[in-house]
Amino acid sequence: MALKVLLVDHSADWLETAKATLESKMYEVETAQNGKKAQLLIYNAPQSFFAVVINLNVKNHSGLEVLKFIKANHVGQRVVVILPDNSKLESGELTVDKLVKMGATEVVIWPFENEHLAEILEGHQSLNDIVQNLPVNVGVSGEVEVSQKDSDFTKIKISEFYSAKAVLFDIYIRLSTDKYVKILHCGDNFSKERIDKYKNEKKVEFLYFHNTDRKRYIQYLNFLMSKLMASDRLSGQSKISLFKTAAEKFVEEAFAVGLKPQVVDEGKQLAENIYNMVEGQKDLYKVLREFEDFDPTACSHSYAVTIFATAIIRQFEWQSKTMIETAALACLFHDIGKMKYPSKELIDKRPSQMTPEELAIYHKHPEFGAEILDSNLSVNQSVKQIILQHHEYFDGTGFPYGIKGNKVLSLSNILSLADDFVHLVAEQKIKPIEALRILLSDREMCKRYSSNILENFMRIFADPEKIIKSFILPTNSRVVPNKKAS
Repeated sequence: MALKVLLVDHSADWLETAKATLESKMYEVETAQNGKKAQLLIYNAPQSFFAVVINLNVKNHSGLEVLKFIKANHVGQRVVVILPDNSKLESGELTVDKLVKMGATEVVIWPFENEHLAEILEGHQSLNDIVQNLPVNVGVSGEVEVSQKDSDFTKIKISEFYSAKAVLFDIYIRLSTDKYVKILHCGDNFSKERIDKYKNEKKVEFLYFHNTDRKRYIQYLNFLMSKLMASDRLSGQSKISLFKTAAEKFVEEAFAVGLKPQVVDEGKQLAENIYNMVEGQKDLYKVLREFEDFDPTACSHSYAVTIFATAIIRQFEWQSKTMIETAALACLFHDIGKMKYPSKELIDKRPSQMTPEELAIYHKHPEFGAEILDSNLSVNQSVKQIILQHHEYFDGTGFPYGIKGNKVLSLSNILSLADDFVHLVAEQKIKPIEALRILLSDREMCKRYSSNILENFMRIFADPEKIIKSFILPTNSRVVPNKKAS
């Protein structure tokens, strides 16, 4: 069933072209050239529109009057407000916050391309909306060769690809530069046998889909995880693999489109899913000891930091669901400040590879991250503070402010430990248990973290009693056996 959209604007020409664009995207579209007709269409609709798109300048019941009518009579209706220009925002007569309080879901300023409107609406689609709007194909469609820029595609290891019974978007394999073959069409029945054939017989390593479909994939993986993370039917390694795929694509999306409300919502769902895993996986410590597939890139790094940081927090008596989810969201976003780097090449560089000028920029990325998040009302202050301090150390040797001791938030110090540890594993290409030995043998490195945090870090791998005999701990350490870790 197509999603229904109501377009409200005084321009018949714009309504015609916008309607054509949205109908090409499988929406069902109704239009109105004044506010009175819009209210009648909304009032008489058998069910809510997927979205109402309204220009505030419409007459015969203004856009603001229609907005007030919707808020009073149709709670939860999604409304995209079009501002004719930026003047009312600049004068302070209207603000985005005011419009949101009046019932707007999103505000867009004219002029814009109709394709941009389609992207906005797609960004608000839930997984259920997407499934309802899928074309119905019988069987599996034939292969189609296409020419398109490599930069338009997201790649994923073929072994890490998950799909619903009906394929949610077009799937490709890459032939050469800017050359692809579409092997599965949106709405096809998913054929695992066909995918396995590409993997085993044709030695295909990666599948590709359009960047614009990345959000759909994250939504699907979040849905899948919500069903499986608390289940005993799936092994700990399989759960981590599923989370890895979702988190990597999530971080890619955040870096590509910024922290839009829909992106943050998916991050919050990921955080809840990781909580369910660390809470319910009894043999998690065994999985973490042999944790593999570390990748030094920014996207893979964030997911691994999230796994280890949340596992550490789980060991504390004061931990809670809210705390773990807050920390998980901070971990996923902890390097978001790197979006402000002058070049993308700098993002995956390590400090040892940087020039003095690049190092100075690197030392500012926690502040950049806090600035990006500061204007985002859907991210709470705790997440922002954790990110601001995620490179501060207990001994005062961190940055950007060099604070120390109890001035460093515990959750930030946990994140910094997980961050350093994941880099150690990835750069030296060693197993986590080997990296643990190296870290505990380095007295200067150990000083960076609260001894209490360091002790709980050890507990995620094994009973601390088995570790204390072999390794030097900070002088203020008091290791207490933890039965949960045995």
